Amino acid sequence: RRIFTARQSEIDDYEPNLVKDKESSFIVHHGNFIPINWPKVVLWSEENGLELKKGYTPYFEPRDINMFVNHWDVCLSAESCATVLNRRGISVHFLIDNDGTIFQMLDTQHKAWHAGIPNYEGGNPKGIGVEISNAYYLKYQDWYVKNGFGERPVQEHGYVHGRTLDPFTDFYPVQLEALKALWKACHVGMGIPLEYPENSNGHIDTG
Repeated sequence: RRIFTARQSEIDDYEPNLVKDKESSFIVHHGNFIPINWPKVVLWSEENGLELKKGYTPYFEPRDINMFVNHWDVCLSAESCATVLNRRGISVHFLIDNDGTIFQMLDTQHKAWHAGIPNYEGGNPKGIGVEISNAYYLKYQDWYVKNGFGERPVQEHGYVHGRTLDPFTDFYPVQLEALKALWKACHVGMGIPLEYPENSNGHIDTG
């Protein structure tokens, strides 16, 4: 455990000594590096990384992971989301910023506290938690433009739990491409199935 903890505290020192091209990086699972076909990935120990202060359960034996849990963070940026997580004592493994940068905050071997009761062992023992940055409300469009990201797409036909939603900001295309690259890397590197809950018609049922 001491060796594993020491390795994780300086994980970028162990990154494979490969010549990176502009399309590939690595994510970390159980102290090992998994290639991801995405150019912008920042680990928790790197200079510009985002690190969790508390709020997760260390696992030292292999964790049985079989699902992604994708969250809409309702924050302006990955940095502001990390601040909220640390303040509340909760966690996820990855943040996807407005420009598509993937921040890994925690080795996926450990259980992050999200989408469940934090201290309850059944909460998230099999999940990978991902927060995708998007403040949701149209009033924040000016902030995105001012900060160089451009206007977000607007979703005008949202329908959840039998209720039609007011128009809201959608995800940037680059964020969705980053998410797909992350799904694929975790699928190849950890064996997480690329599946989603389906109703009898083969669709996701939100009603």
